[in-house]
Amino acid sequence: MWLVNHDDGSIKFPRDAAPHPFANLEWWYCYAFLTGAQGNRYALMASFFRIGELPVLKGHYLIHSLLRVNDKRSRSESAWDCRLALQLAGLYLPMYHIMNAITKKQQTTGTRRNRNSTPQWLENVTVQSHPTRLKYGRSELTFADDLTSHFHLQLSGGATRASLHFAPVKPVAIIDAQGSMNGLQYYSVTRNTVTGELYHADTGVTEPVSGEGWFDHQWGRNYGLIQGTGWDWFGLQLDDGRDVLINRLRAADSAAPAPPTAILIGKDGAMTRSHNVTLEPLAHWQSLYTGVRYPVEWRISLPDLAIELHVTPLAKSQEIPIIGPMRAIWEGACKVSGHSRSEKGVRILINGHGFTELVGYAD
Repeated sequence: MWLVNHDDGSIKFPRDAAPHPFANLEWWYCYAFLTGAQGNRYALMASFFRIGELPVLKGHYLIHSLLRVNDKRSRSESAWDCRLALQLAGLYLPMYHIMNAITKKQQTTGTRRNRNSTPQWLENVTVQSHPTRLKYGRSELTFADDLTSHFHLQLSGGATRASLHFAPVKPVAIIDAQGSMNGLQYYSVTRNTVTGELYHADTGVTEPVSGEGWFDHQWGRNYGLIQGTGWDWFGLQLDDGRDVLINRLRAADSAAPAPPTAILIGKDGAMTRSHNVTLEPLAHWQSLYTGVRYPVEWRISLPDLAIELHVTPLAKSQEIPIIGPMRAIWEGACKVSGHSRSEKGVRILINGHGFTELVGYAD
């Protein structure tokens, strides 16, 4: 069953697992930390986007990446369909240029081509409900039925091929029922067991893998990317069974970002929110391909939750090229260390892993 924490009636299941025709922006996102049968370690992420102003003729975009943790090799891939290309050319890019002056820096930065930067064309895209099934070319995200939040991820395009099953071990967490943060309603399943296999095109070997993963679904009406809004997002899984989600919006016309929101999801799925959050970048990395400089190492202080964290990338080069004026984001697997304090004041060491998403730095 769809077990839900903090459901105030604005998000209902299984209804809201399905696509939302009247949203102009919607995405289903997941990541997984995996260990292969021979001990090789991997971090994989995938995001299926649906974009468009009308209930019909939506555009579709798929991005995914795979980090080979052992040798710090990361590869990203993307694909889009002709409907999204038409909407970008006919609507969204003109809106962006009207709302944003194109600076000399934006025109000249990033002339070197990334080997991963050319998106592929998506053909035979289908999206269905009851149960939810997203088929983007040969890649799919499919829910088992309308009664559970189990789903299967199939990535079959390009060099990264994966077949993974996500089984939730926590209830659904309602992150933003009203869309108050950025106009998007938002729920997560922050802890899943993941089993399946990876196919390595370079060796022709199919490797059984297992681990744990994260799932997000967001939808609504939002024009923040056109206006130049960016964000810093952290989805962190701690070894003690707790999860931490942190989100901070950065407006293009403001030097001061909006106050971050942090949510602690306990072992049992219970949620605690705090806006008393300090995000301090400790180290930056600059892309050779786009010239964009990202803050990739962070110190995070959550005093209301009695948690101090140090987030470090497993590899610095985890930039993903993005179509349109955004040009790129940094979507990276990270390790987590730090400490928390018990109710009696005892200092407890923290370790874990997760993903950091840095959007809007190319602007």
